[in-house]
Amino acid sequence: MRPGAAALACLLLACAPAPPPDAPDIVLIVVDTLRSDHLPSYGYRRNTAPALSALADEGVLFERVIAPSSWTKTSMASMMTGLNPDGHAVRGVEDALSDSLPTLATSLAHAGYATIGINTNPWLEPGFGFARGFDVYETHVFSPAGEVNRIALARVEELRRRPFLLYVHYMDVHAPYRFREASLKDRPLRLPGRGAVPDELLEHAYRKEGLQGAGVHERVIRLYDAGIRAVDSAIADLLRELGSQGALDNAIVAVTSDHGEAFREHGSAEHGRNLYPEVYEIPLILRWPGRIPAGARIPAQVRGVDLAPTLLHLAGVPIPPGLDGSSLMPFDVKAMEPRIAIAAVGLNDYIPHLDYVAVVSPDRLYIRERRSGSVEFYDLERDPDARHDLGAAHPEVEDYARLPGPGLQGTRDRERTPKARLDEPTRERLRALGYLDEPGEPGEQGDAGRR
Repeated sequence: MRPGAAALACLLLACAPAPPPDAPDIVLIVVDTLRSDHLPSYGYRRNTAPALSALADEGVLFERVIAPSSWTKTSMASMMTGLNPDGHAVRGVEDALSDSLPTLATSLAHAGYATIGINTNPWLEPGFGFARGFDVYETHVFSPAGEVNRIALARVEELRRRPFLLYVHYMDVHAPYRFREASLKDRPLRLPGRGAVPDELLEHAYRKEGLQGAGVHERVIRLYDAGIRAVDSAIADLLRELGSQGALDNAIVAVTSDHGEAFREHGSAEHGRNLYPEVYEIPLILRWPGRIPAGARIPAQVRGVDLAPTLLHLAGVPIPPGLDGSSLMPFDVKAMEPRIAIAAVGLNDYIPHLDYVAVVSPDRLYIRERRSGSVEFYDLERDPDARHDLGAAHPEVEDYARLPGPGLQGTRDRERTPKARLDEPTRERLRALGYLDEPGEPGEQGDAGRR
């Protein structure tokens, strides 16, 4: 239960260290399941996100950002710690963040920040370790963005006597795709032999049963895009209200995602099952007027694990040693070197018997399933969507297999990773929300890539 606001504020002020001089507030917005190529600021044909476009015009946009995973728990563990998946070993249903690992929130709290987290994803519950370092951490599973905003604004008003971190995690873009364009609301798609199919049945059958037919794929895409438009409007509302409170006068705003979403580009829908561009390419926009260059676009490849060290660097807070990520400052468009990314997925509820790791360079994609040793290899320069597997015999494969980076030599001993045992009510709740799917068959990724 959350303490009373007055008592909590007094408690925090009494024992808090002094923050850095002129420390900025930090607003970290994570839009779950948002792929970057569905945003107009990344070249999308539909105007799905005018607020994010305006934010990019006022700050810096990173054109190519690689998520640490295509599954939320693993990806957010990496983004909050600055460690690649093997560094924190949070891979499975019951895995939790170790208390020994510093996070963005613990580092900022130690520096005197008030820390607020409003989460809507069940894989980020406090029991999995994601509340560490937060003065206030509330989970409101799948609550709409408007309700998230209301709660977040109230907590900021209570605690903003000191510099604050506000982390909000929106689920409005995540399946089930429940938003519709006004022009589609009374016009369900008609399919031969089925008649008019309500959107909620259509998109579920597309995702879970592989439903096909004239207009089905396009309709599902429009439902996904409608969710982006809805959360974009909510982000605009949140920033406007924070501004009216004076809470953006000296604030860094960061917008990103944990992973993208697949629409059968490689045979499967949703995410969490493989490591292809549609699920690992995410947006990253940073704004801090007067400190971050306005309208800059960074073409060099960067990584989700770079987010935490970048925010700490901007805030003047020491970056913990030993991170895989590093600060993106000074945001030099011409001088920034591209960074090779490591991503991993598997051992989760979707594919518990598979363990994929990927090395993503600006022009190559190497994927290995570590249990079987199977390898896929793609030339992203000629094949940016990774549709044509060049195979394990390609002459460059051995170069990638020998890279010393984390992820290729085998998963860290996961027996040392804390566990959060799921009781049956929790499992039923996750199943009702579409999680804890039946296990995928071995070889699912490779087979899907060749369909």
